Amino acid sequence: MENQTPFYKQIWFLGGVAALVIFVLCFLGINYVSQPDSDEGPDVEEEQIATLESNEPLIMIARAQGWIEPDATEMTSIDAAAVDSLGEAFVKSNIKSFKEFRYFVGLKEIKSGAFAHADQLMEIVIPSQVVTIEDGALAYCPALESIAVDTANAHYDSRGDCNGIVCTWKGKLMLVAGCKNTKMSDNMRYIAPQAFKGCTSLTKIVFPERMESIGAEAFMDCTALKEVEIPQGVRFVEEGTFMGCKSLTQVTLPKSIERLHQDAFKGCSSLVTIICPKKYTPVIENAFDNYNATVRVPKGLENKYFSDKYWKYFKDVREME
Repeated sequence: MENQTPFYKQIWFLGGVAALVIFVLCFLGINYVSQPDSDEGPDVEEEQIATLESNEPLIMIARAQGWIEPDATEMTSIDAAAVDSLGEAFVKSNIKSFKEFRYFVGLKEIKSGAFAHADQLMEIVIPSQVVTIEDGALAYCPALESIAVDTANAHYDSRGDCNGIVCTWKGKLMLVAGCKNTKMSDNMRYIAPQAFKGCTSLTKIVFPERMESIGAEAFMDCTALKEVEIPQGVRFVEEGTFMGCKSLTQVTLPKSIERLHQDAFKGCSSLVTIICPKKYTPVIENAFDNYNATVRVPKGLENKYFSDKYWKYFKDVREME
């Protein structure tokens, strides 16, 4: 009779093998999960996007930021896609055209002031993967005349070639950033804070009739802006909205206006006429620092405005005919 391994020993052996297999699988699983994500940017085809001849400022910035080698004379789409943060690379830069920006598909957000005081920047194209553009990202870019968003971007667009950045906020359209050539569609309802801040070449702005809100500092330091007619439906002029608009000569307020917030028109030294058709005096505490303008009010309300604790500082209040 052949010797056979006792049954209980077979069970122990099989159990040991099973335990070893489970241990190995667990080890491999943990090791796989713990592997860091790839540092590579999005999968893109490599192509040359800029050279010293075509865009020297961009090449010099890319060198300084370590996006390309210190002696590189060109930048590729692969180099651009690997960039996940701009930092202050373009603040006060001398870059003129940045259509190549659309290749920076590794970017998720553009911070406030990212291009601040890029005085020569004339055109820019926002990348497809950007999901957040903070207020004032394009502030103080006086030469800017063309703003576009990559058509693949699901969060922002430049519908109708408006020369601006548009998004949907609270179910309605909002202009995030604009320039001297921006044209707002009739269904635009909001203007974001700092949207035109420092746009010194802006001379005129036409608001959609059903505009509901204009953000704080939206037109701050638009020093060439001459006249403003705020549309019916806007209830507040936010803090610093037109601050520093030193060429502004006339402001027309809507009947819907309720309050002009702190410094709303501070520094508007050329202001000559304020038209206020509201029957009840809006609150304007510290909204102005120049009271030389003539205020035009509804017929029969001259004394009411003169007796108001804030409007009384204007020495010339006249009734409209």
